[in-house]
Amino acid sequence: MKNTLELPENIREDTRRYRGQVEKFLAGELSAVVFRAYRVPMGIYEQRQSGTYMVRVRIGAGIASAAQLRRITELSRKYGNGVAHVTTRQDIQIHKVRIEDTPDVLESLLEVGLSSRGGGGNTVRNVTACPRAGICPQERFNVAPHALALAQYLLQFDSSYNLPRKYKIAFSGCSDDCALASVADLGFFAHRQNGMKGFAVYAGGGLGAHPATAVKVEDLIEEHEIFEVAEAVKRLFDRYGDRSNKHQARLRYVVARFGAEEFIRLYRKERETLKRQGLEGAVPGIAKVTERRGGKAHAAERAGTNLLPENGKGLYTVRLAPPLGDVSADDLTRIAKMAETFGTGRIRTTQQQELLIPSVPKAELGRLRKALRTLSADVSSHDRPRVVACAGASTCKLGLCLSRGLAGAIAEALAQQQALGATGTTIRISGCPNSCGQHFISEIGFQGHAKRVNGRLMPCYDVLAGAQVQEGSTRLAERIGTLPAKQIPDFIAQVFKTGAFAKDQLRRLVRECCERSFAEVVEDDYRDWGSDVPFSLAGRGPGECGAGVMDVIKVDIDGAKQALKRSSSAKANGEKSQSIYDAVLAAARALLVLFGAEPGKDREVFAAFGEHLIRPGWVTPEVQQSLDSAIEWRMGDRQTLADLRPDARRLVERIEELFLSLDANLKFRAQPVRTAETVVGPALHPHRVDLRGVPCPLNFVKAKLAIEQTNPGGVLEIELDDGEPIRNVPASLAEQGHKIVEIRKAGAHHLLRVVRKR
Repeated sequence: MKNTLELPENIREDTRRYRGQVEKFLAGELSAVVFRAYRVPMGIYEQRQSGTYMVRVRIGAGIASAAQLRRITELSRKYGNGVAHVTTRQDIQIHKVRIEDTPDVLESLLEVGLSSRGGGGNTVRNVTACPRAGICPQERFNVAPHALALAQYLLQFDSSYNLPRKYKIAFSGCSDDCALASVADLGFFAHRQNGMKGFAVYAGGGLGAHPATAVKVEDLIEEHEIFEVAEAVKRLFDRYGDRSNKHQARLRYVVARFGAEEFIRLYRKERETLKRQGLEGAVPGIAKVTERRGGKAHAAERAGTNLLPENGKGLYTVRLAPPLGDVSADDLTRIAKMAETFGTGRIRTTQQQELLIPSVPKAELGRLRKALRTLSADVSSHDRPRVVACAGASTCKLGLCLSRGLAGAIAEALAQQQALGATGTTIRISGCPNSCGQHFISEIGFQGHAKRVNGRLMPCYDVLAGAQVQEGSTRLAERIGTLPAKQIPDFIAQVFKTGAFAKDQLRRLVRECCERSFAEVVEDDYRDWGSDVPFSLAGRGPGECGAGVMDVIKVDIDGAKQALKRSSSAKANGEKSQSIYDAVLAAARALLVLFGAEPGKDREVFAAFGEHLIRPGWVTPEVQQSLDSAIEWRMGDRQTLADLRPDARRLVERIEELFLSLDANLKFRAQPVRTAETVVGPALHPHRVDLRGVPCPLNFVKAKLAIEQTNPGGVLEIELDDGEPIRNVPASLAEQGHKIVEIRKAGAHHLLRVVRKR
């Protein structure tokens, strides 16, 4: 039986056409913005290192042959950095590839039945499954054939590559949910009833910003109905997903907008339509497999060791844990050979960035252990907790914090512990709210963000705890505090030293560490792990300028809320007043970036706030009195600001309301509190605007303001610096619907010509 993904013919055709697009781009016949629309759905992402790209290879159901792994290693050596990276969704990535080499990589992958098509963008992503599907003693039945067949079916349609956002599907073989089906856009749980194999179905889950658990849409369907269900959910998503705002475009936002009951009704309506019309395209058969019914799982599996008994008598799965999912090409070649020599020639990838060699006979375990010792890295040690981390800001264009650097620091701190305990614990780290490290389902999770401390940006992480993943009772982790990045390894060491794993214990420990950490800030706290320069938000990628603006705003709003919280517990008048002042200042500063304002002194912040927020009517005129009172206190003309706390709280709430109402074009959806006294700014903007020397993302904001003051259909010329400005600003303007008509070199800078959308 062929038990790896069969690629539809259209994927082969798309891959062959891709070479022509690359050639046009390199010849200057295709703009970077237009080319990005081709390469991202092909699973090719630009990395932070200038001129390098990542190729994300789909590994259907997490199953790859030894021959396929060897091809990945060959390509990584020849075109990349010689390291294969296993992701938390069972893909394998090749890093640091030049764009001119990507056609060779993709065409070579096709020769062994692999593709990166749909590895990125608004597409049907890799269909994942329990990593031990078919060999786990706990499973109801083998779900891998279903995951492979469904992927093959969906990938044949053009509509699967032009959705509102990504569409993630997972199959779990039992209620333990190793595949994380309960937090996927579409999740299937295997069940047997009266001899029939079928699935309970959940939809609308997700782990990015504003995560959600999925809602049940089917109690039980027969196995052949998976195609109809997945297509119905896809059509519902295509119809109701918010294409205008990619930050609220995932399927879970459709559930939130309509409510679970109405969402289920809409799903059933789509499915009834499909029943009448019939499914389009070729519906693949679900491969028949021999069911192996063995005993119960060994206790070692739950304890986190690397030897897992299977449901076949005398067979074992050997679990390999490469650090942070990275495997050198040489090591992966050797592992592929081991799978052929000691197992079935198949390798499994897992949601914990691991590799599995399945179906090793007991008599061969000694020889396999000896072979593993020839690898350059220790991949078989499971006496410590598993640390899972996303790529983070080291390579990812969306990353805020260096999550891999933190993971290494945590691993080093744990290695120094004498008595670790809780070896089955998984620590998950995400460098930003996108949750590629899956921190919301972790026993202990960390989400990277920026925090303003003493007026400077500091790399910090929200600490999360209390997650549970189980069919019908999944519970997301709860935020229990925030710590500076540099203090987290010591915090983790303290957790394992004291055994404080319960959520309430962790919350208490975070509070103690937080109070100490922010009270004793040193210069090193302003640097991230693995960096010797001060932390900043620079380096976010093409098309992500808007996201960078949102991050800058959120830093100040969070700072204002934290200052308010401090004011409520402060005893001394001076401390209380200072906290209220900090809250007012941060709130006043938060939204100014939207207007291209970058004031330095406090008085300038308050003046700009009056011009851009009070005068146009976005906040009430009474706020001006609060700003004046704050300045009076600062100058020593007022004894206390304690009576100003309710006003400060209302101001922060209004600023956050305006922030949350921002659309994809960074315009407020919220209504003004009153009619503006005057129209601020001229009706039209000059033909050209000079943004040289203006850093990202502020240059994007000023470009956005300039294009908004240009007549619809009118042309605006923008002067931009080389590097990030010319890469980022055009892509972000194009995402807002404006047409990029020319980008050309003009001496040491670039000239961008944009036509405003009508």
